[in-house]
Amino acid sequence: MAARVLEWRGVEAVPSEARHGRPAQLFTLWFAANLGFPAWVIGVLAVALEPDWHLALGAVVLGALIGSVLVAGAAALGPGTGLGSLPQSARAFGRVGVKLPALLNWVSCAGWFAVNTVLGTEAVQSLWRWPVAPAFAVMVVVQVGLAIFGHDMIHRVERAASVVLLLLFAYLAVHTAGTAGPAVTGAANWPMAILTVAISASYLFSWGPYAADYSRYLPADTPARRVFWWAFVGSLASTAGVMVLGVLMAVRFRVSSDMGLLAAGAGHLAPVAYLAVVGGTVTANVLNVYTGATSTLTLGIGRDRVQAAVLTGLLGSGLTLLGINGGFATQYENFLLLLSYWVAPWLAILFWEHLRPLSAPRPVGPGVWAFLVGVAASVPFMSQTLWTGWVARAWGGADVAYYMGFLVAGVTYWYWSRPRETPAVPKPGGRVPA
Repeated sequence: MAARVLEWRGVEAVPSEARHGRPAQLFTLWFAANLGFPAWVIGVLAVALEPDWHLALGAVVLGALIGSVLVAGAAALGPGTGLGSLPQSARAFGRVGVKLPALLNWVSCAGWFAVNTVLGTEAVQSLWRWPVAPAFAVMVVVQVGLAIFGHDMIHRVERAASVVLLLLFAYLAVHTAGTAGPAVTGAANWPMAILTVAISASYLFSWGPYAADYSRYLPADTPARRVFWWAFVGSLASTAGVMVLGVLMAVRFRVSSDMGLLAAGAGHLAPVAYLAVVGGTVTANVLNVYTGATSTLTLGIGRDRVQAAVLTGLLGSGLTLLGINGGFATQYENFLLLLSYWVAPWLAILFWEHLRPLSAPRPVGPGVWAFLVGVAASVPFMSQTLWTGWVARAWGGADVAYYMGFLVAGVTYWYWSRPRETPAVPKPGGRVPA
């Protein structure tokens, strides 16, 4: 299918005659999607949480490694099924039960679209001194328009953007290394280092419900290991690189505001920093709208993928207007991070279901109950500005909720979905066959 033609296919499996592409295209897609402002901010946040910047560096890299493994594992499931990630989980959750993670993901997609678009609109205003209305309109039209064109167009955009964004961030790295002052090291804070690992990992594995959406068009005989490694390397290289840059800029320039820190890193070429924000916003948000449309269709809302993408864009745009006019972007981002705790239990169930699939989907499958148990088990371990569990408080703010949710949901799903032995039926005469 040519990239200039709209993709109309919804959540159904991609037939063999429509399969195309190579695993290497997943490198540029995930490289560009994560080469942006949100990942950079996590590096800056790591220094605020963990004063020992050497430990902060190790924490963001370890988190990026964990997240990349999970995203790549989910992407590897796409070619064999021809389905996106959320539709795949219908076998574990059931035809009705799958609507629960679909709803959570739709809210997440629209919410992240809003948070990113607020930042992108501010960057466009800083670049061209536009009023907020036209800056907002341009960002929305570009992002939703590209997502409407669909799978092939998204891959082409991410491929081109990966080169441009790499050059922009490379300039920021070189300028930082050449002009910044000496880094200042504080005392180590291990609970906050553990929290930093969780934040950086959750940023990446929150892409898990998106992953197979961009690998399902690959030929069914594509080796899963090649899909895994291309997605893994693309995710890890950009995310770890941008987070590390955020750490280094934070400890060297010591500027309080994020936009001010970006401008300091760019020096006289501050527009370079603003372009990086705009480019990173677009590359992330086209995925948010596209996968948001998949979630919408899984919910049974929307006539086709194009209409579902428009609906997702409208919801995200409405939330963006609230963020621009009401200043809620920071708190809403906290809400979205709190919401992301559902992804780890869902991923555990998705992976286990592929190891031992159920015979047939049912209205509500055991995945729903395993999912709820996994989320509930993780609540005491959560460490977030909107909620901190009692275990996390006792541990000084360390957050292991994602790991606990993943483990408990996986074990619970294994137990509830295991095959039940059919009792032997006695033969006439009362004897049980051997």
